[in-house]
Amino acid sequence: MGFPKASLAAQSQLPEFEDPKSIFDLLNFRLSELLGISGSLVTRICENEYGITREEWQFVAMLAELNAMSPSDLAARTTVDRSQASKTLRGLMGKGLVERQPVPGDGRRARVLLTQAGAALFEQLFPRVVQVHHELLQDLEPDARQALARSLNAMQARALAVAQTHKPEGATGRRQGGSRARWKASLPGV
Repeated sequence: MGFPKASLAAQSQLPEFEDPKSIFDLLNFRLSELLGISGSLVTRICENEYGITREEWQFVAMLAELNAMSPSDLAARTTVDRSQASKTLRGLMGKGLVERQPVPGDGRRARVLLTQAGAALFEQLFPRVVQVHHELLQDLEPDARQALARSLNAMQARALAVAQTHKPEGATGRRQGGSRARWKASLPGV
């Protein structure tokens, strides 16, 4: 597996969260690096051994935990954006892992839930993902794991609050060219 040398070099340095001097001192970058490495392990297990994507795994795991949900609620509870959610659900339905049921009395709404095959997949795959989880945390003492859990909860709550206060003004939607349109518009003489 080839990871960029700069990323590996930065791992030996303790990040300066209080006074960031480089990208390696930024929380989002460090979390992204961790997720990139550990997430690729889970992705390889999902794709190579079970023939599903990481997004499909998120949906299966979420439905196993929370039961039937609307497609939009399912997308909101995972890291899969709404535009990708229908594609992911179509893939899962095509594989016979989830089914869509209409909501009685409302022909426009539906719920998705795991089939027996989806539940069986979860029962096989979840222990493998838990194994990766334990291997990632093995160098932390139980007290450090609890502190990490509390810190992650606090940071997630803060991230949601910050996201509400930092909504971009005049955001350019993807249908209008997204960031490429904004980039071109910001260039002098374009």
